[in-house]
Amino acid sequence: MRVAPRAGFVAVLFLLCFAVPTSHAAPGAAPKLMVNDINKARRAHGVAPLRQSSSLRRTSMRYAGFMLHSGYFGHLARIRASGRFRRLGEIIAFHSDSRLRIRETVRRWLKSPPHRAAMLSRRFRLAGAGTRNGRFRGRRSRTWVVQFGSR
Repeated sequence: MRVAPRAGFVAVLFLLCFAVPTSHAAPGAAPKLMVNDINKARRAHGVAPLRQSSSLRRTSMRYAGFMLHSGYFGHLARIRASGRFRRLGEIIAFHSDSRLRIRETVRRWLKSPPHRAAMLSRRFRLAGAGTRNGRFRGRRSRTWVVQFGSR
């Protein structure tokens, strides 16, 4: 069977779109990919997947930027997110380069008891991830924030 050249091109383009590793994804897609990878871990542990929250994504992005630009890495006394959530949780990560490292970050969080507990908590129903790269105390860096919520 002969395949028309255009059909072959479309098939190759389709494969290329889905073969790109998450660590090389476009920055705008990275937060969604991070929540997707967390959902893979949740499924593997018998926990229902999280729904993407644009509100939590925005506050996660804002906090990732704050940490990067202020030279502070840590949690604040209170998670700054919409008051619509009854319960909130947060996990953060820092890398000393600008690569996304989504899968690596999720694996490291799973090895840390407090991060693992937040990621696999059945109490959370929504999540939003944020990431920023730039200079942290003069060095090229990337920060990640994932906020979890339930209403």
